[in-house]
Amino acid sequence: MYPDSPMERDDLQQAWHAQSSQTRVTIDGDLLLQEVQRNQRDFRATINRRDSAEIGISLLLIPVWIYMGIAMASPWTWYLTVPALVWIAGFILIYRMRHRPDPIKPDAPLLSCVKRSLTEVEDQIWLLRNVFWWYLLPPAIPILAFTAHLAWLKSKNSLDTFSDVNIFIFVFFLAGFYFLYFINQRAVRVELEPRREELLSLLASLGDELEDKPTRELATTFRAMNDKGSSNLGRWLLAAVSAIVTLVVIAMASGFFDSSYDGPPQSFGPEGVSLASFITDLRKEKNLVGLAAMVVVDGEVEAAAANGERMKGSGVPVEIGDSWHLGGVAKSITATMIARLVESGQMNWSDTLGECFPDASMHEVWKTVTLKQLLTDTAGAPANFPLEVRRIRPPLGPECTLPRRKAVLEVIVSKPEYPPGEQYVYSNVGCTIASAMAEKVTGVSWKDLVIREVYEPLGLTSAGFGPPKSPDAALPQPRGHRAVLGGKVSVNDEADNTTIMGPSGIVHMTLSDLCTYASDHMHGELGEGKLLSTETYKQLHTPELSYYAYGWIRKEPNNEYPYAQFWHNGSNTMWYAMVVFIPEKNMVIAVTSNDGDFENAQAAALEVVRASVNQSYARAEPPHGTGFSKKSPFAAVRWQDSGPEVKVGDEWFKLVTLNELPVSDILAFSRETYAIKWQMRFEEDLVELLSRMGHPPQDSVKLVVQSLTSAETQVLEDVPMTEANRRMIKAAAREMKK
Repeated sequence: MYPDSPMERDDLQQAWHAQSSQTRVTIDGDLLLQEVQRNQRDFRATINRRDSAEIGISLLLIPVWIYMGIAMASPWTWYLTVPALVWIAGFILIYRMRHRPDPIKPDAPLLSCVKRSLTEVEDQIWLLRNVFWWYLLPPAIPILAFTAHLAWLKSKNSLDTFSDVNIFIFVFFLAGFYFLYFINQRAVRVELEPRREELLSLLASLGDELEDKPTRELATTFRAMNDKGSSNLGRWLLAAVSAIVTLVVIAMASGFFDSSYDGPPQSFGPEGVSLASFITDLRKEKNLVGLAAMVVVDGEVEAAAANGERMKGSGVPVEIGDSWHLGGVAKSITATMIARLVESGQMNWSDTLGECFPDASMHEVWKTVTLKQLLTDTAGAPANFPLEVRRIRPPLGPECTLPRRKAVLEVIVSKPEYPPGEQYVYSNVGCTIASAMAEKVTGVSWKDLVIREVYEPLGLTSAGFGPPKSPDAALPQPRGHRAVLGGKVSVNDEADNTTIMGPSGIVHMTLSDLCTYASDHMHGELGEGKLLSTETYKQLHTPELSYYAYGWIRKEPNNEYPYAQFWHNGSNTMWYAMVVFIPEKNMVIAVTSNDGDFENAQAAALEVVRASVNQSYARAEPPHGTGFSKKSPFAAVRWQDSGPEVKVGDEWFKLVTLNELPVSDILAFSRETYAIKWQMRFEEDLVELLSRMGHPPQDSVKLVVQSLTSAETQVLEDVPMTEANRRMIKAAAREMKK
């Protein structure tokens, strides 16, 4: 590197490291100064590059982290990482300002250059040895708080917090933080400490040469402080890691012994009990918070059932009469409303955007897009509005008309994403644009148009907008739930899509009203609808370019379903709904869930539709004993030709009724449902049996019994249901088998 110099760098290092006091090396002082300053410049450049990258990455992660939190609808603890990122960037900046190195001067004394280099190296050693406290711990705390928050939500919601996802997150972050700590400590050992030792040796050598006692003492002090700091840091680090691991394990284990909701279903209709059994099993299998369904045949409710909770962990059961958010089912409601405007002469299917908004600035292609294309998703409109629009929440009604129109006009300034009229592309924007046209033509808000043209004529008294209102702890209505990292997190009763996009997905109603609405469309297909002419109904059900019509999807007959079906589903990521009508069977099926797990909710809905069409759930045997209390009011049961004799306390009776249910009805249902196992289920799973009948027992029951000696009838009030009784019955059954 310096060919004219009398000594190379390796020779210098050997001289610095020499332990013999007899060793004396004659060196060029200017050359040594140049070498020290060159190393100083290289060292500073490396530190500058590293610090710039750390600050840049930290600042870049802030908007990314916020966007991810919004996109994933994460709980508030997710955003605690943002201050940690600000802290890291700020700490590095402030540290650099407080330890700003002096400029390198070519004529600076060699001794001061060495001391300055040593100070800079010691600063970096301190930084990296304490990297756990200022770099790793600040983001670790909010990340662990977020993980613990999710674990708490899961435990509150009766979820197994030791899921594969939780374990993966814990192991991933533990490994990641350990790796970062390891590479920083390795840098200290491999790079910084050897460099410091070289400088200390040089400093000591210069002190000897100059007979400078303070310089020699400075080198000794640096070594002692470093050894002591390293020892203390190790102990503190071990204690901190142990505490964090303990807290995380406690948080994850807090809900380990909780069980999922096992309350009884509610049922109604001739096949209601069978449907209730079916959806109860489906809800548990698909891990849904709540699930409800209704089947209407020939205008009568054949079956209706509901099972689950209005809010996860609340214990408040969902009911058949609850209201449910319908998501994209709203599109057909909007299309029906506009069809009424067309039939009344206020609008035409051929109306174009250019005609409706003649003064608006729009791309030339949009000017010829028709109302029909917008409602059938063939207009080339984008799937959704930009994020900044989706964040706006103007009040529904007239206050929303102008913000909706503004959002629509901003979309049509740009060219459509696809050529209009050439292909079907799912869109929430197209239906919203059509509604803005209806608002412009009529001067009435979309909300009021829907009420006037659809809700009121059909008598949909439960129908409303947004999620059903459930503002207090009593939970008068279900709450929606998001699926977050394997768990279910309830949301408040305001959480929904933007009201601007209301025409595509912010309505709610009961199962009964949803079936009434779908029944009108089915009857309209058959020429008996209330709202529209048969021709218009058929147009609303006829697909354009694909299988998609005006908010309805037509499914052609196949081997599994030999009937044409018209259906639509919807989800705002917190709720799910599906409605189907089958004209050939005069059947309407509605399935709803307050769970945004789209894949599992959809699978459950399809199972309900399949079973309803095939009428198979009434003959399916439910899984044995899952999710019901194992209790009985009887200490023993024995069978006679006339029916069961039961032991209550120490006395035997002939059972007449249980909670006013004739024993003959209970046994008939048990035979129909459990076949050859009907007696065993009566004995060992009475809670399940009564629940599937739609009469779940409480902790005590009312019995009407007949004495075996006098034939006298007695009423036994508040007979306790106990697990001990059930265990005695099972033990007796085992003895009989021996």
